[in-house]
Amino acid sequence: MDTTGLAHVTVEELLEFDLFRDDSREALEWLASQLYVVEYEAGAEVFQEGSAADTFGVVLEGEVHYGRSVDGYATAFIAKRGDAVGVLPFSRMKVYKGRGVAITKFRAAVMDIAHLRELISRAPNLTQKLVNEMTDRAREFTQYDERKNKMLALGKLSAGLAHELNNPASAALRSAGRLREVLMERRRNYFVMRKEPMPPEADAILVEMNARLADCLRSPVVLDPLEKSDLEAEMSDWLDDVGAPSSFAGDLVDAGISIEQLRPLAAMLTPQAASVGLSILVADYQILCLTNEIEEASKRISNLVQAVKEYSYMDRTQMAQVRLEDGINVTLRMFQHQIKHGYQVKLDYAENVPAIAANGSELNQVWTNLIDNALDAMKNNPEGDRVLSIRTAREHSFVLVEVADNGPGMPEEVQSHIFEPFFTTKPVGEGTGLGLDIVRRIVENHKGTICVESCPGRTVFEVRLPVSQATA
Repeated sequence: MDTTGLAHVTVEELLEFDLFRDDSREALEWLASQLYVVEYEAGAEVFQEGSAADTFGVVLEGEVHYGRSVDGYATAFIAKRGDAVGVLPFSRMKVYKGRGVAITKFRAAVMDIAHLRELISRAPNLTQKLVNEMTDRAREFTQYDERKNKMLALGKLSAGLAHELNNPASAALRSAGRLREVLMERRRNYFVMRKEPMPPEADAILVEMNARLADCLRSPVVLDPLEKSDLEAEMSDWLDDVGAPSSFAGDLVDAGISIEQLRPLAAMLTPQAASVGLSILVADYQILCLTNEIEEASKRISNLVQAVKEYSYMDRTQMAQVRLEDGINVTLRMFQHQIKHGYQVKLDYAENVPAIAANGSELNQVWTNLIDNALDAMKNNPEGDRVLSIRTAREHSFVLVEVADNGPGMPEEVQSHIFEPFFTTKPVGEGTGLGLDIVRRIVENHKGTICVESCPGRTVFEVRLPVSQATA
């Protein structure tokens, strides 16, 4: 650090801060001789991301905000008057991993880190405070990154779920809108039909056909596309012949109503009365179809909501008897939007795997991270060649869960660091390096183990969890 022309800080200035009050006057005089004052205007860059971290200091005036360019969520650290900044004793930081910007006019007293060893011996009380500060800061950053990692995973799942929920919700909305139109149309035709002469025999035929509609929906007749097209053409021609709208042909064929069933009705009614009667019959069929669509869409939404509840283990105690297959299945449901775009899932569940005592929500975080990493590893594979394989097995007093993918694999040097905190192979901004560290800690908290085996074309994560004596 070039200190030419920089003013020294005084002992009296240092004594204004709690950080320096517990050490001797001699120690403070030495510190004052090493600390130089630097100043920055508001908005100035105090240090750059990636620049060498080569000073230790204390804020004398103003405020500096520290943040990472890849982090669009929040400022990670704010230093105000009296706060220590830069490299602290025993820190391994070599470069700044973020950018520091002066929010107001900013003054700090700094020294070159070459003097930190001497600072440790001359000012032990200050050293202890700085070590505590470094520990707290490291814990704060780790917790922040863990929360961010969870939010990123939650955001990815939420996006897929939103899409999955949007489809049935939109379908229900469209069906409800169309149902309103059909009901209004049927109501109008009903009042018209009341003015038309309707023989009791014709009325009985319409009632009978109407009763068959529900049976048709419960047990629909599946027609060959060509056969259906021929029947619709014949029905359309017949409707034209009797003076009824040919647009009814498709719905009448779908409802399982034939020309032979309609001929007696047409013979009893005027073309106007026949058209009105058939329009009501078609409207009733459409109403049944639309209500069925709304019911199916509502069931799908309900099932998705239930899947979310099961995934998060809402309304359940933290530790419970957990079936691993259930947790894996519901986690796969969370990724359904992603999986259906070119991925194949192969499940091989052993029949003798018992439920285990575990925190189901935490284990679902494990499956989430492993499945997410597997899908990400295969994203550059051609569609049709992306296979996610999940296997369970009983191994003596443990249960085994394998999550495998046929991605490019990992080099040995990557495998040896894959569970270390902040280690990531993803591009900048796409990963925090905490996913597998969280996985490792959750598995270890459950007294289990996790390991990885990888070669070109195949990567397998193996999770082993102990079986409790009650379920062994």
